[in-house]
Amino acid sequence: MDRRTMIGGMMAAAVAAPAVLRADEVSDWAAWWERSKRYTLQIAEAMPPADYNYVPFGAGTAEGVKSGDGARSFGQLMQHIGQAEGFYLGRLGKGTPPAAPQGDTSKAATTKYLNELFDWSIGVVKQLTAADLTRQFPGGRGPAMTGVDLLLNAMVHTAHTRGYSDMYLRNKGVKPPTYQV
Repeated sequence: MDRRTMIGGMMAAAVAAPAVLRADEVSDWAAWWERSKRYTLQIAEAMPPADYNYVPFGAGTAEGVKSGDGARSFGQLMQHIGQAEGFYLGRLGKGTPPAAPQGDTSKAATTKYLNELFDWSIGVVKQLTAADLTRQFPGGRGPAMTGVDLLLNAMVHTAHTRGYSDMYLRNKGVKPPTYQV
């Protein structure tokens, strides 16, 4: 057998092998979620309570947000982070996410919700198995996704949306917290 055939066979076997969850992989994901919780709550705490209704442009209505002609209020933005995490991680079937406060985007209601949501999210992540990471989950409004896809989509969405919050804080003269790796 020549070297190319052997290497090709090894590569094919590696691709075909079932995914194996490293013993520390779930704890890695959980640690990333714990860090995300800390940073998100630092941002939420940095905004003064009186500015939770601040909207940088537009009226902050659902129609304006969907059309791109408006933005969410700071409180709505922070709650949207939680709602999206609940959407993605809820699809893993490990429990029902806490509901966002209806009609209350105050600092107190929002930070309470984010604490509950992130605690739930961390609990979901800690329950995951190798099978959960590779299993296909129904797409809801989009294509089916693996467990890893759902985790990555939730994490990327949170980071992306949290990036907007820096602009809200700076517009109000508040220096955003520094991300801790």
